[in-house]
Amino acid sequence: MHWPVAACTLWGAAGAASVDGTLLAKNRDWKPDHVQSLRLRHPEHGYAYLGLYADNGREPGIKAGVNEKGLAVVGAEASSLPRELRADSARHGVLTRLLRDYGSLDEVAAAADKLFPQTRPVFLLLADAGGLMQVEIGQNGRYQLSRQRNGTLAHTNHYSNLSLLDGAQKIGPSSQARLARIRLLLDQRPSHALAEFERLSRDHHDGPDNSLWRDGREHTLAGWQMALPAGAAPRLHLVLANPGEQMLERDYVLDAAFWSQPARTLLP
Repeated sequence: MHWPVAACTLWGAAGAASVDGTLLAKNRDWKPDHVQSLRLRHPEHGYAYLGLYADNGREPGIKAGVNEKGLAVVGAEASSLPRELRADSARHGVLTRLLRDYGSLDEVAAAADKLFPQTRPVFLLLADAGGLMQVEIGQNGRYQLSRQRNGTLAHTNHYSNLSLLDGAQKIGPSSQARLARIRLLLDQRPSHALAEFERLSRDHHDGPDNSLWRDGREHTLAGWQMALPAGAAPRLHLVLANPGEQMLERDYVLDAAFWSQPARTLLP
């Protein structure tokens, strides 16, 4: 049986479950047929934001980001649905709009009924210094939003809320294995740190296709880990693993000086 391969693993920790403020992480998995970049954007209207972009390949565009107000967003494909349902032409992506127009989870929650019914099927994990928000966006504008201020959240590529779907989903074994693994690792400690999330990103426990860091049919092309502490500048640790290129690993402090830079490509 052919299982969908479009993937990603999202996880986070908030409140007493973190010693570094809210933590947010994404392992970006895709076919190794394109390159990525890290870009600082200053839109004509709205907040400046930093984004991880797929520059070419089948689905180019922004895949993770954080803005100058300290709102961070990562996404994962709803690959338990057929591609034609995920690519709903009546609906659009939402990451750029979230980063450009919203400064906190409270603002996103207040606008949810305007934002998410217009968004194609996808999974989002958002964070600010006050906590985490998970959004499952299903078919025909249906969505479920949940907040976590004191604990952990994790998501891979299948729905937990089946009422968001018109029919059955096809859950790939990798999505099940990665979700079970990241939940197990998060449950092993009462509180987490950014450096630990960096280590979890590189976990190879379940082989080339089912591990958190993958090098099988799909490759993990980027690891994005953030700390969003109250009263201090956010920190980003990024691993960029573009196919055929040397792996790049960088740390950024997203303070006022960082955001005052002109728009540019930071990596590669």
